[in-house]
Amino acid sequence: MLPQKVARRKAPAAPPGPPATSRRRRPYRMAAAALISTAALMVAILSIAASLFPDAPRVTAPEVPPPPPEVITPAPLDEAAVRARAWERAQPLLAEADRQAAAALDRHLDSIHAFLADSKPGARAFAERLLSLRGKWELVRSQMAGDGQNQYAEFLSQAFAEHVFAAGDLEQVVAAAIQGYLAELEGIEDQLLVRLRADLADDQLAGQAVFPDLASDQAFRSHYHDLALRVAQDLDTDLKVVAGREVFLWEATNVATDLTLEAGAAAAARLGISSTILSAGATSSWRTLGVGLVVAIVLDAVVNRFIKAAGYDAEAKIAEHVGDTLDDLGRTITDGSPEARATLEKLQTMEHDDPDPDVRAACTQAIHSIQAGTQLYGLRRELDKITAARASLRKETLRRFIYPQETHP
Repeated sequence: MLPQKVARRKAPAAPPGPPATSRRRRPYRMAAAALISTAALMVAILSIAASLFPDAPRVTAPEVPPPPPEVITPAPLDEAAVRARAWERAQPLLAEADRQAAAALDRHLDSIHAFLADSKPGARAFAERLLSLRGKWELVRSQMAGDGQNQYAEFLSQAFAEHVFAAGDLEQVVAAAIQGYLAELEGIEDQLLVRLRADLADDQLAGQAVFPDLASDQAFRSHYHDLALRVAQDLDTDLKVVAGREVFLWEATNVATDLTLEAGAAAAARLGISSTILSAGATSSWRTLGVGLVVAIVLDAVVNRFIKAAGYDAEAKIAEHVGDTLDDLGRTITDGSPEARATLEKLQTMEHDDPDPDVRAACTQAIHSIQAGTQLYGLRRELDKITAARASLRKETLRRFIYPQETHP
């Protein structure tokens, strides 16, 4: 009989423990937790200490200096390109200055016509004075007395000055037109320099390196005027054109006087005026009385119309004739005499075609005299010459400023 096996009861299995890796990490976690607790404790201690001792020095971390700035090497200055840009920017400014000068000339010449137009309303009162009893008596007495022409001229001069304009007023207006235009021309050039310097300020560093005289408006203007004087000598330009009103204005009154006398003579020829009063106007006695030749021409035209006046309203006819004479006078002053231009053409033809050498020589002399005066084309042509000369001088001066070593840009 086989021995009977005794059954053994197995002890219950123990619960599974943590994995081996977890058991290995447990010391590290405990150390980290202890470290965090220590750090928190230190922060708390430091916070309490800071609140208890606010003036205690604090330990800060040393500042780290910033990195040195990056060194950028500038590109080499292209001087030729800077000068080319400056010359390009000067062109529209030069063109604008030319347009402004032309507009200024028209405006100042219009002031002469405006003065004569403003004088027209007094023509009717002057005609009434002329046709008054005293006016008729002065005319009759002038025909009877030996010196009656001068006495009648004095009467006419006083009446004309009282109601129309005085003898010297027209000369002053012409002189003021010349002075005003030249002064404005100077202002136009100064404004051009200011605008050009402002445009070149876009290239401030490069511009001042190439053009050191752009440092200020005053420095630029001074250098420009000095250079303009040298350029004028090279171009053989009259210095009065260069210096502007400072040198030229002293001639303005003389120019106005000569111009009004020449214009008056041309108007007399155009109107077919007799020499009754005109001849007296050229004598010294008229100068002593302060009556100018231009006024004498107008008065002579009026007297002729007065003598020939017929109809009911003679005053209106005389006043109308005064107005027409003033219009002709204004056009002759500003734009010259058509008769003078026609005479010049005839003289030029005779200078070449006449068989007599003495006649040809006389024509040549007369041509030079007409061309030298202002009656041919008037004040506009004379000022146009100055305007054109100043425009050429402006352009050449700026060209030499921008390209000092070159003949052409």
